[in-house]
Amino acid sequence: MRKLSEEQWQSLASAWQHAMTRLVPDWTAHNTHDPGITVLELLAYALTDLQYRSDTIDANGRALARHVARLADSLAGVTGTDDCPPGPQRVNYFHGKLLDVDDFNTEQAYFLRKIHRLNRMVHGSGVATGLSVTLERTSSSAQVIIAPGLAFNPRGEEIDVCAPTSLLLPALGKSLLVLLHYAEQPCRPVPATDPQADPQERFSRITETFSATLAPTTDDTAVALARVNFSRGRWVLDRKFKPAKVRA
Repeated sequence: MRKLSEEQWQSLASAWQHAMTRLVPDWTAHNTHDPGITVLELLAYALTDLQYRSDTIDANGRALARHVARLADSLAGVTGTDDCPPGPQRVNYFHGKLLDVDDFNTEQAYFLRKIHRLNRMVHGSGVATGLSVTLERTSSSAQVIIAPGLAFNPRGEEIDVCAPTSLLLPALGKSLLVLLHYAEQPCRPVPATDPQADPQERFSRITETFSATLAPTTDDTAVALARVNFSRGRWVLDRKFKPAKVRA
């Protein structure tokens, strides 16, 4: 099954809302008793459950949960809430305001959405600078070397490669793409303030990093940097392959 991009999900959600409006004229997505809000609340419950089980799911599962959370957050911004009109929401500060985790997460999410939307709409996806790929061979193996650089993926996320990265090629093959994916890595653990908390440590930082892989085909979250072909018993760079470039 082909994965849908964020824009396609938004288009699907918009079409669903218009269809519901035609079928049920009294239906809206702004009140707690409406089906649209019920769906979002069920999704929020599922995400909370995933967060609780985050230590038992693998990296791919956590990445999927983060992607679903971003889609749900974007959809919530479109439909609005009981006392807020549709549209992006940022935190309103005032003297005496009590701040909690949700306020700080909302603050970060607001600016991340703005940056990702700007990258998608203005620059597109592809290589912004650097990230050239070379091939090195030894007597027994071959590897591709990715130079440092910056790319934007189709979601508008920035992929910053700050040091040369190598990928070992298999002994045999046919044709492989050199792919970059955006990734996040929690780091800098600190003790939990609640003695009853489980686990007893939390991560105080999230590093925006990347993963580099070799695959026969790409997907809608990757930036393809190069293609290597297996020819006459060895790997060679496909000089005809040109990586996508972002718009200046």
